[in-house]
Amino acid sequence: MNLQHNRRRLFWLLQKWSSYTVWAHYAKQFDVFVKAYEEALATWPDGERPPEYNVRFAYLAQDLYPKGLAALARGDRSMWRTMREDAYLLCAAWMASKGMDGVTSAEINKYDGGERGVPLYTVWTERLEQLRLLKEAATPKWAEFVYEPRPTYADWHPIAYRPSEGLPEAFFQSTRQDQDVGPLPTHCPDTPPPTSTLVESGERIPNDGIWEQVFPHRAPGETDCLNYFVKGAIAPWIDDPNHDYVHGKQFALPATWRLVWEDTRYLDGVIPDESFYFNPVITVQEPVEAQGTAPLIPSSGRCEAGQPCPQAGIWWTPAKPDARRAFVQGEAMPDFPGSSYGATIWYREAE
Repeated sequence: MNLQHNRRRLFWLLQKWSSYTVWAHYAKQFDVFVKAYEEALATWPDGERPPEYNVRFAYLAQDLYPKGLAALARGDRSMWRTMREDAYLLCAAWMASKGMDGVTSAEINKYDGGERGVPLYTVWTERLEQLRLLKEAATPKWAEFVYEPRPTYADWHPIAYRPSEGLPEAFFQSTRQDQDVGPLPTHCPDTPPPTSTLVESGERIPNDGIWEQVFPHRAPGETDCLNYFVKGAIAPWIDDPNHDYVHGKQFALPATWRLVWEDTRYLDGVIPDESFYFNPVITVQEPVEAQGTAPLIPSSGRCEAGQPCPQAGIWWTPAKPDARRAFVQGEAMPDFPGSSYGATIWYREAE
């Protein structure tokens, strides 16, 4: 197991999911979903029309996203903390999820779409599938990377999201499914040298940033046990590996955490170019034996208008409902500048 390779990749992901640009992207994608949802409510027939009660949660999310982004643009990351009135981005993602849960999938609708196992939709249509794909594009799948850990019960300790070493390759494979924001680079930059700042479980986190767990058998900078912690949150505990899961009980151990990188982005009010999170640079491949996996194939499920089609298949865009058709690789993706949806983004249907 190559802990350094894992460390570089996880560090890159934590920086990505704590960036303004990625969260702004999902806020914009959610607006696209809401427009399509409103159109479905207004024009689709019974049996195909999605439930109306969900839209109230969607409007709450649309109110919260701008507030959270405005705070993040100033370098204020408190909106990822739990149990706070100003937890705007955390609550926005939660309300967005509730606003979209009326759109499931053909398989879920077949067996458990509505109450008591009754399908929510009479027939799963192509328009419903397109709405589902819009939901996928608007879902921040790894938002928990930056959330403050929250205990299951009031008298329990908060547990770190990544409380141990040795991340499995399946973890990184799952992050590669994030087609809308871009895949991992083939080679992630080295992490900075750790600082001397330490915090113990139960203490307040003094700095926003990426922290590593301190292990007695590891020198600083050797572990892949990294977490993003928000200033002011309670430093979490870790699960006790000597105990199996028992319902209703917690077995937790205190931990020491070392600051690796302090997140000072946006404190000057400047949002730098972060487009590399959408199209990360593909560099010389690391040795396969160091990765323990085959070379990464970049994602190609999303393409902007005017760009060459990255992969042959059936593509569609919410900018024009009847635009679904087959494209060959290299063909220029059309633009619909007069669309009310804004920029024309094409999505490839799963085979």
